[in-house]
Amino acid sequence: MSLRVVLLAAGRGERLRPLTDARPKALLDVGGVPLLVRAVRELAARGLTRFTIVDGYLGEMLRAALLEHFPEAWFRFVRNEEWARTNNAVSLQLARTEDPEPILLLDGDIAFAPRVIDRILEDPHPNRLGVRTRGTLGAEEMKVRLGPDGRVVDIGKSIDPSLAVGESIGIEVFSAAFCARLFDVLDRRIGEGPGWSEFYEASFVEVIRAGEFVHPVDLDALPCVEIDTEEDLERARSLFVADR
Repeated sequence: MSLRVVLLAAGRGERLRPLTDARPKALLDVGGVPLLVRAVRELAARGLTRFTIVDGYLGEMLRAALLEHFPEAWFRFVRNEEWARTNNAVSLQLARTEDPEPILLLDGDIAFAPRVIDRILEDPHPNRLGVRTRGTLGAEEMKVRLGPDGRVVDIGKSIDPSLAVGESIGIEVFSAAFCARLFDVLDRRIGEGPGWSEFYEASFVEVIRAGEFVHPVDLDALPCVEIDTEEDLERARSLFVADR
């Protein structure tokens, strides 16, 4: 499969301290396996073995954990030296390559059932975004709004929940053409200043408004948890307790 996987795992996970005082959030144990190891294992089982890993906090520990389980040739490691004062837009921008190519983008703090990746990979649209359409939408959820044609028109925390179809789970597939525009937008927004503290979704929306189409992939009740708090971590561990 020709997709390059971009895995973002630079942050510390402040809301998970003290659990993250001695290890990155992406190495917290879920179902007996560190989060990032789980993700790479499931993607590799589907033929995806070209990874760009953007690390930051305790990055050497994270790299060592991956290389303990998988071949070094699978990975290109990039360090976000400014991880403590930047948001994920900067980490994504650091994953840029000279020639645009299709990517699967994944946040490193997500625990997901294998069926989640299967459904996203099976969707035929060149640009697609995983959306959970069940559950309560609050201030912290990255909400998704669709246009009349069913395509994504806006993504953000500030969207009125009554206008949103659901929340983005942090897994996307983008075509080479979308990526060419996306990385140009990231370069400009970061260069101008606002991008340093932005979520990458702000750049997604700019590319969408410039004419690129993104389709939602409805993941409805498939198990998937973004881990930001100890409550999230315990929920993920209860969902994936038998996964070894």
